[in-house]
Amino acid sequence: MRCRGFTIVEILLVLALLVIIAGMVAVGAVGMIDAAKMEPPDRVLKRAVLDAVYHASERKAPAFLRYDGKRATFLVTDAGGAVLAEHAIYEDMPSGEEEEEEWDLPEVTFLAEGPLAGEGGGATKLEDEHLVLTRIPFHSGVSPPFQAKIAFANKEQVLRFDPFSGFVVVDDGE
Repeated sequence: MRCRGFTIVEILLVLALLVIIAGMVAVGAVGMIDAAKMEPPDRVLKRAVLDAVYHASERKAPAFLRYDGKRATFLVTDAGGAVLAEHAIYEDMPSGEEEEEEWDLPEVTFLAEGPLAGEGGGATKLEDEHLVLTRIPFHSGVSPPFQAKIAFANKEQVLRFDPFSGFVVVDDGE
């Protein structure tokens, strides 16, 4: 009578398959951890705008919002340039310029909304280059009407902000 069991080759084959599966799971987990270190730029911008509205209202003094493209960070500052709050897109981005190439840095452009033209209030006649802002001023309870263009991950997004609440304005066509 002969006992049937697994051969050493069968056992090694099963162990090899388990190692391959464990490796695939580990690679997926590392990708999820890396993704958790980055927050979408539009979400960070929305939080930074509300923070600028808050600081201007709380301090009863102007606050300014600008974007530092080298650090992928939105900065809320006072009139003297002192930083009141920072909102980074990447959690632990190094400050050294030597590693800058490996980071996908969003491009953010702030644009003032130009005056409407024509009898029906059509689009502005001003070119975008004349409406570019380096920083957005926030005064107690109000800011100028502005848009933010975000180019990131091969997509371009335009967000219009309400000058009173700081929330994104959603058009009926969206």
